[in-house]
Amino acid sequence: MSETEKICPACGKPTAGYVPCPHCGADPRLRLSIKVAVLLCVVILVVGSGFFVLHLSTAGVEPTPIGSIDRWMDYASVWIKGTVISGPQIDKTSISFEVQDASGILKVEIYLPPERLKREDKIPSVGDKALLFGQLRVFPDGSTEIRVSSLDKDPLTGEEYFQLTRAQLDETSIGYLVNDWYTSQSLKYKRVTIEGTITNLWPLSSAKLYTLEDNNGVTVEMYIHNGLGYIENVLNLRVLQTIRVTAGVSAYRTKLQLALLSYDDIEVVGAWSPNEVGIENINDSLNGKFVKVSGQIVFTEMTGKPLSLEVDKRYIWLGDNDNPRIWMYESIYKLLPENVRKLLRRGATVELVGRVSKSAGQFQIEFTGPQVPSLENGTYEPAFIENVATINSSFLNDFVTIAGRIVENSEVRRGTLPSDWEFVMRDNLGENGKIWVPNTIYERMLDPIVVGDNVRVVGKVIYRAGRIWVQPGVPSDVVKVS
Repeated sequence: MSETEKICPACGKPTAGYVPCPHCGADPRLRLSIKVAVLLCVVILVVGSGFFVLHLSTAGVEPTPIGSIDRWMDYASVWIKGTVISGPQIDKTSISFEVQDASGILKVEIYLPPERLKREDKIPSVGDKALLFGQLRVFPDGSTEIRVSSLDKDPLTGEEYFQLTRAQLDETSIGYLVNDWYTSQSLKYKRVTIEGTITNLWPLSSAKLYTLEDNNGVTVEMYIHNGLGYIENVLNLRVLQTIRVTAGVSAYRTKLQLALLSYDDIEVVGAWSPNEVGIENINDSLNGKFVKVSGQIVFTEMTGKPLSLEVDKRYIWLGDNDNPRIWMYESIYKLLPENVRKLLRRGATVELVGRVSKSAGQFQIEFTGPQVPSLENGTYEPAFIENVATINSSFLNDFVTIAGRIVENSEVRRGTLPSDWEFVMRDNLGENGKIWVPNTIYERMLDPIVVGDNVRVVGKVIYRAGRIWVQPGVPSDVVKVS
């Protein structure tokens, strides 16, 4: 190519051999070859990547503030750092709890076998500091959670995807803890060790709440999730045992609550011995105190909840209807072993512990958990009244046995619930008496009574709607006879 035919590599115009180009000023003598340019880019990329990896390995993780999570972060993978403030709630394949940082609260789901987490000391407790990496979920209702499914390490930072820093322990008392809760709350979300006596138990669908009481009558609740049973030995606590327990100071809504991490954090250090009292001797001096009573069960009664068919409470009378009745919540009754529930009926002799109280001027004894009463099988039937026409107001609250043929029945509507039932029974003397059967009992009868049946009924004499009735206490109090 002649001097006059030379072309500028930058602008593509003829240069007539002039350097630099008279059109664009480019100097082709300063150009790099393709090979040199590629090599230079590779060197820059390698060096830059090295510096980036070095930065990641030395800078550590950058947790995402919980308060900054929004709906655009659904399914994002992030680091979260905070204090454990609830739980643990344990399932067969996962555990859940809540963490809190300075900006908000987030639910955590760890999708790993609880047995493995226990082996590796990864079951969290209220008060622990947690650092974790997982996938965020932001639901349509605005609730959020993070899901963790690995205990591995981040290949770049070397940080474990789930880390716990255990909280330090504070030795305290129930009285100080309760006072602190209503003043400074300096112990909130800390781990404490206290001593208290078990005076009650309240079963929930997924957990049990134990009441711990000190010598001054100050109480605190201890939350134990049922799922701990998947990874722990059997928890064998009894009412009036004094225990030393280490647990996290948590809250249910605004109420103080201790959250237990492990059965191993409970030590039984003593027990109260309740007064052994004849039930007929209960008086004002025993009000509010625990007593041990015994006797033969002469009547049992189940009562339902007003808005459902669920049984709410069970009442037990020992010896005589004039004695203080013993009562328990159905949820406590269901905690008893099956063989004990079958024996806890009319005729059996029982020994149990309960707390005396007074309602409407009448003493009563609350059967508190956890306990298993001592029982001995037996039989008992109240006095048989051959002529039902003689049952009048002087019999109120007495227990009686009657027999005859059902000649009438009528429903008493209960809105959307099944009906209660009224029955007219004619005895062998041709006299009529009335039987009242609430839906709680009628719907649990295996073979409900109808007009024409011959029956034998054990019941309590009550006054209802201006008339005298005999009301059975449990379904087995009504028996069809041939």
